[in-house]
Amino acid sequence: MRNIFEILMTAPPEQITRCKIAMVEMAHGHWEAAAMTMDDAAYESEPGEWARDCLEMRDFCIAMDKVKSEGIHAIQAGDDNRMARVIVSTL
Repeated sequence: MRNIFEILMTAPPEQITRCKIAMVEMAHGHWEAAAMTMDDAAYESEPGEWARDCLEMRDFCIAMDKVKSEGIHAIQAGDDNRMARVIVSTL
């Protein structure tokens, strides 16, 4: 997944301002607003790799918004005590 700066640097000219807005929203922890901004950018652009990157960033922002409001929940899973592992969920 590309980070927001990489998405900004490859943005079509008509989407540069929108990407800058999303970057500021993320920096301030406004994850829901950033997700909506990236969603708008993706759907107003030509289909392709850049739009897919925007949708991946939107999904990341949605996950971060869940973490912000609900926290991270860990579930321990494993066959026995020697093979324990932790699964992190934002559900």
